[in-house]
Amino acid sequence: MFETQEFVEPNLFSVLIQSNSIHCGIYLNEIQLPEKCTVLGILRENQVISIEDNPTIYAFDYILAMAINPMMTPALKVILKKTHSVYYSLKNCLLEARPFPSKASNSIASSIQTNSTFIHH
Repeated sequence: MFETQEFVEPNLFSVLIQSNSIHCGIYLNEIQLPEKCTVLGILRENQVISIEDNPTIYAFDYILAMAINPMMTPALKVILKKTHSVYYSLKNCLLEARPFPSKASNSIASSIQTNSTFIHH
């Protein structure tokens, strides 16, 4: 009479995107997901952005995801947490971001310029 359907409760979760994530700077729908997994959107600054808007992923976004089959949750988390093997940033320079004391800034800046002539890119 009634067919028994196996119901598996999906796992909903979020993953914080680190500044060295491989996903920074790409569109949300470009992420290659495992089978039976989906991304629902992004949580950014207390605002949910739907997958339908296809937002660009930034550091410190939370990707909201769902594994329809709970057995796929670990695989989905691994994919969403992938990072570059070393510190990687498209737009940040750690030296420029470091604050200098006002008196020492000229001497430090000049020593950086002097030392930078020995560094070849």
